[in-house]
Amino acid sequence: MQYGVPQFINVEDKIVGPFTGKQTICLIVGGGLSMLIFSVFDFIFFAIAALFIIPTTLAFAFWKPKGISIPRLILNRVNFGTSNHLYVWRREPDARMFKTTQKIKSSKEIVEKDVSRNRIRELAWLLDTSTSVNLSYEVKTRAREGIRK
Repeated sequence: MQYGVPQFINVEDKIVGPFTGKQTICLIVGGGLSMLIFSVFDFIFFAIAALFIIPTTLAFAFWKPKGISIPRLILNRVNFGTSNHLYVWRREPDARMFKTTQKIKSSKEIVEKDVSRNRIRELAWLLDTSTSVNLSYEVKTRAREGIRK
């Protein structure tokens, strides 16, 4: 039995025309506040108040800076401002920090092996041409094939 899987779960449902429920509530509150001020006060005060109410209402309803709605942004800022966020890092001294080591010189010196120019060419050629680990018999036969002296 197959079931339909919701595809767009992060998209809010449209309630009134093209507006979501939150947008509708913001527009109703802003419009109601504007009508209240218009009916109670004179026109000059209404015009000045409308210069602040209308952009604020439209910002709350439609503007999403960085994909976050204005009410959520305000709530996040208030939570950040009221929470404690003092972080102090102090490195605690450890006995291992002050431990000194001394190299022990061995009486045996490491003998460096002389590598012939031919051997270096063989290895370079193998690194350039081979993509996998070569066996010893492949190294001898392949090295002779491609090296020019």
